Amino acid sequence: MHPEPIEMRLQKLKQEQELILSRVDNAIALFDCEHRLVLFNNKLSVIWGFSSEWLQSKPTYEVVFAEILAQGYWLEAQHKQLVSAIEQAEAENVSYYIEQSNGICLDVYATVTSDGGRLFTFRDVTSYQQALKEAQLTQANLNAQVRRQAFLLSLTERLQPATDLREIGQFALSYLVEVMGAAFGDVKVITGEGVDRQAGILTNKVLGQFIATYGEVAVAEMEVLLSRGIPYGQGLLWKVVETGKPIFVEDYYNHPNALPGFRHPSIGQLGIFPIPAADGTIIGVLTLESRSLQKLQEAPQQDMLLAACRTLGVAIERAQAQESLRQINEDLERASQMKSEFLTSMSHELRTPLNSILGFSDLLLRQRAGSLTDRQIGYVQTIEKSGQHLLQLINDILDLSKIEAGKTELDLQPISIQYLCTECLKMIQPRADKKRLALSLEIDYRLKNANLDERRVSQILINLLSNAVKFTPEGGQIKLTSRLIYGNQLAKEFRPDRSPINPSTPYLCLEVKDSGIGIAKDKWHLLFRPFQQVDASLARRHEGTGLGLALTKRLAELHGGTVSLESVENEGSTFRIWLPLTEMRQESAVTIPQIPKSNYTQHSALSTQHFYAKRVLVVEDQPYNQALISEVLELEGYAVELIYDGCTMMEMINSPLVTPQSLPDMILMDIQLPEVDGFQLIRHLKDHPLWKNVPTIAVTAIAMAGDRDRCLAAGANGYLSKPLNLDELIATVRSFLDKNPT
Repeated sequence: MHPEPIEMRLQKLKQEQELILSRVDNAIALFDCEHRLVLFNNKLSVIWGFSSEWLQSKPTYEVVFAEILAQGYWLEAQHKQLVSAIEQAEAENVSYYIEQSNGICLDVYATVTSDGGRLFTFRDVTSYQQALKEAQLTQANLNAQVRRQAFLLSLTERLQPATDLREIGQFALSYLVEVMGAAFGDVKVITGEGVDRQAGILTNKVLGQFIATYGEVAVAEMEVLLSRGIPYGQGLLWKVVETGKPIFVEDYYNHPNALPGFRHPSIGQLGIFPIPAADGTIIGVLTLESRSLQKLQEAPQQDMLLAACRTLGVAIERAQAQESLRQINEDLERASQMKSEFLTSMSHELRTPLNSILGFSDLLLRQRAGSLTDRQIGYVQTIEKSGQHLLQLINDILDLSKIEAGKTELDLQPISIQYLCTECLKMIQPRADKKRLALSLEIDYRLKNANLDERRVSQILINLLSNAVKFTPEGGQIKLTSRLIYGNQLAKEFRPDRSPINPSTPYLCLEVKDSGIGIAKDKWHLLFRPFQQVDASLARRHEGTGLGLALTKRLAELHGGTVSLESVENEGSTFRIWLPLTEMRQESAVTIPQIPKSNYTQHSALSTQHFYAKRVLVVEDQPYNQALISEVLELEGYAVELIYDGCTMMEMINSPLVTPQSLPDMILMDIQLPEVDGFQLIRHLKDHPLWKNVPTIAVTAIAMAGDRDRCLAAGANGYLSKPLNLDELIATVRSFLDKNPT
């Protein structure tokens, strides 16, 4: 086999090099030590449009670069910088970035070869640079959006604690002036009505560059103008107020409607933005002067500007509402003071002549200066009666005004309910007798005394009884009742107020029921309003000012109570006064209803303090239930011990001081106890070696299906439900205690 000629081998090697170079994405140019091009690939021709023939003529890289410059791909500065970098680093590699005029981006790498030549690699990084720019732009937009959102969030947060309006305006304006590149800005608030409106400054911000340009005198002139306010019709802002749309002015200095104090030749773009209220009414304007090349109306911050204006509108509207409310409160306080002064004055002016009328009427009726005829006595009695009626009206008006002004204080004392009701009936009896009305009284003897203001509650009852006498035809009936009732019954009543009710709260209910004319249901809402009457016509049959029931309601509310009503037209009415006893439990004396003596004949002679009396431990948290159970059991001859809550009972169960001799003979265990309920206590009792043999009766007000089984399953020996049947209570206790007589 003959060896291949050297020329052919070299030719073949060159072809292989060209094949390799053609498949490289980058443009390759190899220059020898004399800077002549000795090797290149097709990519080099494609990038700048060089012909292969020209490149094969072995131009130097200086010539190649000059040709690229001549064709306009590179700028003169780029060409000089690249050549300079290569010359300064003769024995070093060079890296340089060029962005050509046609948009192609190149990374240029110049590597020194072993023979002193240069290998240039031109890498097309256009796609990478575009992606990088887009990423940077996206990041910038994201940062701007985050900043805008943070600004709006901070602005909204300042609304929550009712921050001062000026502080909110300053915060918003500082941010907007900065992001818009403004030299100054302000927020104005519109006040007044119609042509009397004025735009007053809320806050403004002037940057140092504006002061440096125009001087402090010009700035001071602008601030004086702002502090005075801009009257309706002057300047461009009123067009914004009328249309609700922003205005953008590029040459404010030459604008015909520009304010003289703001005319400065170098003022940039001016934008005036509306600040709307919730109903769309423009209640303020935001003004910004922008030095940015971008027009205000094209700024990407438009949405943020509008959002800031809406938030400022909320703040301004709230501040105006607060100011209006403050002014109303001041007016009301002034009116209340004037009313009090007027009533005080009128009280004196009316009582002075009234004192003479009543005094002399009484003197005439005594007939000390001479006898009067029967007709004259009748005249004087009419004068006295009218005077007393007038005095009562004056007192009612003064009482009502004092209550409304919060100047009435109650004098709470333990009062006998029976005595209170009896005395009120005695006072009303003469008037009832004149109409042959039958008066009756029903007392709940479970409640003997209660802490009340006797004079005020008497006033309530007299008002209700007087109305009953007034509106009940001759021969009718009026009944006064006192009851101990809980809040769950009050919840079903018609009341003029809807104050919350606790179903477990005990109330003293004072009820006045009559067989009078009744009240139509559609008129009930008028009854407890001052100076309101069901029949307010000039032809009405019954006199009065309409103050009695209003005063009754207010007096009941002073006690923490309320009033309720039932009425059927032409059949009669029932008015109830509910006075809570929750805060009076310690002072209130509670007893049980009278129980037929036949139920107690066998044991009534036994002393509650007898040495051999069986001991019953009652675990109950309600004072009224404690008193009721204690009274019944003591009348039966048992000794009663009380525990008021579950925690105390739990401590007693676990106490090391308890001995078999100190154990009670029976336990009555309420299930609904605070903190530790009866179920837990019964389980502990039955698990305790000392207590487990003590009979335990569960007492509960739940009375739901399966409740008895739950109690027995917990370990109870018996079960009683509330309200207690007294005969059943006694029989249950006897059934357990009589098994083991002492």
